[in-house]
Amino acid sequence: MLAGREVYPIFQPIVSLRDEQTVGYEALARGPADSLYHAPLALFAEAERRGALAELDWVCGITACAWFLDSGVRDVPLFLNVDPATFGTACPIDLLPTYQHALRDLNLVLEITERRAGDPAAILHAVTTFRQRGGRIAIDDVGVNPFSLNMISVLAPDVIKLDRSITQSRVPGWARTFVINSVCAEAAATGAAILCEGIETPEDLEAARAMGATFGQGWLFGKPGPLPVAEVPLSAEPLPRVDPYPACATTPFAVAAERARTLPMCRRMLTPMCALLEDMALHTDAVRLLLAAAPAGTPFSEQDWMTYSHIAQRGVAVVVLGQESPAPLGAGVHVVPLPEDDPLLAERALIAVGSYFAAALIARQADPERHPLDGDTQLYDAVLTYDRRLVIEALHTLVGRLNSLPVDVAG
Repeated sequence: MLAGREVYPIFQPIVSLRDEQTVGYEALARGPADSLYHAPLALFAEAERRGALAELDWVCGITACAWFLDSGVRDVPLFLNVDPATFGTACPIDLLPTYQHALRDLNLVLEITERRAGDPAAILHAVTTFRQRGGRIAIDDVGVNPFSLNMISVLAPDVIKLDRSITQSRVPGWARTFVINSVCAEAAATGAAILCEGIETPEDLEAARAMGATFGQGWLFGKPGPLPVAEVPLSAEPLPRVDPYPACATTPFAVAAERARTLPMCRRMLTPMCALLEDMALHTDAVRLLLAAAPAGTPFSEQDWMTYSHIAQRGVAVVVLGQESPAPLGAGVHVVPLPEDDPLLAERALIAVGSYFAAALIARQADPERHPLDGDTQLYDAVLTYDRRLVIEALHTLVGRLNSLPVDVAG
C-alpha cells in the first residue's frame, strides 16, 4: 500500500467563527476504500506496528499537497497533520519534487498531532526550520494528551486546536477548565488563534465562541470530502502569524539582562539555585523540557550528569549544551557540542519548562573590572526568573544550536 502510494486525502473546511466563511482546509488521510486500512486509526496503527509511521506521514502529507496543487487552490491555507516522529526524517525521493513545489507555492500549516509524544527539543528545531521557510504551526487535539499543553508555550503555535471533547463537553470539570485557561493565556500572550474542533451543533458553536475561539471546524460547517470544484467564498479573517523568537539576542543572558535585574554571584551560590530547578524536574511533573549549559572552564560534575540521567528517566527531555559527558548516557539526555567561539560557552544556563511552570537560572561570567575577583573565586552576573515569557524567549535563543539532535520518541 505504501509502495503503491495508495492512500488519498479528503478535505474538511476550517471557518472563521465571525463570518462562518472558509479560511482553510485540513487534509485527512484515508486508505484504500476496499481495505482493512481505510479508516485512519487502523491505517496509522498498522504503520506504527510495522515501523513505517514516518513514511506514511510523508506519503499522506505530500499526496494531499499534490491534490491541492492540482486543484488550482493557492492562497487558501492547507493544514497537514504531522506525527512528532516524522520530524527530522527524510522525504522519500519520489515525493521530493512535489514537496519542494508545495513549499514554494502553497500556504502550509503543520498540525503537530498527539499520536505519540515526541522529543520537545527536536520538535522545536524542526518547527523553527519550517517557520523560516514561511510555514505556520498548529498544535492539534489539545486536551487529549498533556504533551500538547506542555508544548504550547515552547512552540508558540500560530493556531491552537482544541479537541472535540473540549468543544462538546457540557459538564464542568477541573481538567477541562485547566486546558481552556492554559490555551486562552497562551493566545492572549502571543496572538495565536484558538480553533475548536468537533463543532456539530449550534450549541457547540456557542460553546466555542464562549471559549474565545475565532476559528472552527466540524460537521456544522462541512463534512470531510473532495475539494470543492466551484470557487468558495473566503473569510476576510486571516490566520495569525506568531513570531516567538527574539530578533537580536543570541544567548539566554542577552535576553535576560535586558529584561531583569542581574545580581553578582559566585559559583558556590549558583549551585543550590540550580538545584531548585533540577528538583522540580526530578520530583514533580511540572517540567517537560530541561536545557542546561555551563562555561567551558567549569565542567559538570559526575553528580550533575547522574541527576540529568535520572530526570530523563522520568520522561523529561534533557539537553546539555557545550559539555562532554564522561560516560554514555541513557535515552532522553542529548549532548550538543558547541564551537569554541560560541558566546554561550561564557554562560551558565538552566531552563525548565512545563505546562504552567517555567523558570530559568541564567548567568554570565562577570567583568572583573565591575566585580573584582574574591580571591580565586569567579563571579557571575546572574538572573533567576519565573517570568514565563522571558524563560521562553531565553529558550528560543538556543534553537539554532540544536542541529545535531536526533528525533527520539519518548514513551
